[in-house]
Amino acid sequence: MTNATNFQVGDALSALGILNTTTKTLRNTSVPLWRANNAKAQKVGKRSTIYWVGKNLVGEDGTVTSRQGTTYQGEWLDNKKTGYGVQVYPSGDKFEGQWQEGLRHGEGTLWAPVGKAQKLRKIYVGGWRNDKRHGKGTCFFKSGQLFQGWWINGKMHGKGTLRYANGDLYIGEWQDGQRSGQGTLNKANGDCYEGFWLNDQREGSGSLFYASGKVFVGEWSGDLPRAGVYTQAQENPEQATCVPVTTTLPPVRLALPAEVLEGALRSVRRSRKAFRTKNVPLTTLFADQELESLRVAFKDLQKDDSISIVELEELCAQLGTEVPKTRLAALLTDVGLSPEAQAVTFDGFCRVTALLLEEEATALGLDHTNSHQHLSRGLSDTSDSEAG
Repeated sequence: MTNATNFQVGDALSALGILNTTTKTLRNTSVPLWRANNAKAQKVGKRSTIYWVGKNLVGEDGTVTSRQGTTYQGEWLDNKKTGYGVQVYPSGDKFEGQWQEGLRHGEGTLWAPVGKAQKLRKIYVGGWRNDKRHGKGTCFFKSGQLFQGWWINGKMHGKGTLRYANGDLYIGEWQDGQRSGQGTLNKANGDCYEGFWLNDQREGSGSLFYASGKVFVGEWSGDLPRAGVYTQAQENPEQATCVPVTTTLPPVRLALPAEVLEGALRSVRRSRKAFRTKNVPLTTLFADQELESLRVAFKDLQKDDSISIVELEELCAQLGTEVPKTRLAALLTDVGLSPEAQAVTFDGFCRVTALLLEEEATALGLDHTNSHQHLSRGLSDTSDSEAG
């Protein structure tokens, strides 16, 4: 009787689907238990502290475990750190600020432990994007340096000020974490350089004012003066007491000093022309309006963000300069592109244009401004013809 009763109960449960459901549940081992628990505990909004200390995720109360030794307390969205939160890393570093989809994004402060006491001190305060320093921010380097300025993708880029541990102070432009563009370096010993930089070295026109009262004005390359004038600096009436009294330099006794100096300057510029055009930021080579005009002309022909060599020839012709294929190949080489390149980007097009303008200015005895005026007229004529 008992066996028959059990059989009838089993049939009834099977008919209701209860027995099959239980069996399926017990047999479903393809999904790890920790993953199932984590799915039940989707983190949204403000949560308690999350700890990464073991191998697996456990619990449904906001506690997470792994081997990484990281803790996080803050806001979540769709199981990702989003909003305001504080994270402490295994190294002892601490980040406090905004998050987006698990990455530091927005305003935030990074701290690091220093000294035997491991006391936290600020390392960086400012903007972040996709887990990298981005935007305006202040960085306190462990070496004692202090940078205040702009960042892009984790590197100093744009205008900024760097105070060195030895007392030197640089105020100017940066590119990819290096001094590039116009900038002033005030040395702790009283010397001061004002001029152009490239890849963290003095490159181009610049003046070095010595604490002794002398000054060198000329052309620089590879961080060294190459050609120029070395003379006594004129005193500033408002700071007369700050300029040391020095002996007057003997006069230069050359038959044609101006011609000799101009020839030396031309020689340095000519030898460094391709190097500078290849490496100098586009914003230094062209004014904003010129860059925008070049971008419009390039956009009319581009495909997949590039143009062909034939189209590059056409653009040069539109700018008022017929360039033979052999010369165009040499220009491409000068700016770091292969003469057999099938496509030229906007950056490459702008650098080829800059070289052409420089050559034109040299050949016609024009200065940089006049050569760029010629460029503006060429772009204007192109726009007018297309409009017509």
